[in-house]
Amino acid sequence: MSEWLQGGPFLEVSFLMEIREDQKKLVNLILNNLSLLPEKIELVDENIDEKIDCFLKGEPFDETDSTTPMMHLLKLHLYVQLTRRRKATLQIETFSSNDLLVNFWFYGSTSDAKEWGQIGINEEEYVDFTNLLIHLFSVYRFKVGGIGFEVNVLDLFNSTETYPNECYQFENMLPNDVLQNSSHFIQLIWNEKYKKVSNIPFNYRKLHHEGVLISLRSFAD
Repeated sequence: MSEWLQGGPFLEVSFLMEIREDQKKLVNLILNNLSLLPEKIELVDENIDEKIDCFLKGEPFDETDSTTPMMHLLKLHLYVQLTRRRKATLQIETFSSNDLLVNFWFYGSTSDAKEWGQIGINEEEYVDFTNLLIHLFSVYRFKVGGIGFEVNVLDLFNSTETYPNECYQFENMLPNDVLQNSSHFIQLIWNEKYKKVSNIPFNYRKLHHEGVLISLRSFAD
């Protein structure tokens, strides 16, 4: 399969999920629960089990160094039915011993890229991605999630260390620090089940299941 998404910029809808069980079970749980979302998700890949096996096995960050960290990365090709049917890439990646990144990539330009079969985003369609993040939280009850162009929740750690690395554990993430490191994000959802957040200097609203949706800036900024 040729490169699924091309060009850019890319709009990323990502979240951090706790690893509580066998990673194979967790990955299958994530994929199976996509069917619980109001948005219809179509998996395009035919060799998903093989890709999951490769994810579990991992590959070294540097093949010439036996001490280098093992990278565990899974990428799948999707169609996501929002207002319009869109191509997306689903990235699942281990970045510490107890946390997993789940990231949906979308073509984020306002202009169509017809040569690649990619539709742009109209202004009235931005709300689709906010709703997707809220629906993902409802299904997965993740610790923290966000929307941004060319940015995902790992950037909230403000670290340049190669991952997997224990510096990327959620326990090292403080709500006030997160808000300080969130300038490139459009919206965040913080789960107060894990840590309470106070004195939010942005517009926000409470969600079910102890979630807080924080709006940092507009999609057009």
